[in-house]
Amino acid sequence: MLGQADDLGGGVFKKRLNKNRHRSIILAKGGRYWVYEYLFAKKDRANIDDGELSDFKLLAKGYASLSEEQIDGLVADKDLLEICNDGKA
Repeated sequence: MLGQADDLGGGVFKKRLNKNRHRSIILAKGGRYWVYEYLFAKKDRANIDDGELSDFKLLAKGYASLSEEQIDGLVADKDLLEICNDGKA
């Protein structure tokens, strides 16, 4: 986190990237999984709107309800791409 992310509530975070030139919307699943859902350049838009935030909160709630087996299935089917940390899943 290191001051680079804002908690927008409901499992939605906005993270600053690339020396503050880009933003990503990240959805949390119980603090164990982080889903990079949306990426945009700061020069193209300042922020997401209230309607988008509401939709992202609903999506985060949906991710939160997924079981480990469902997450594994989404990764296996390549519906989600797993990003590893230091070669570890």
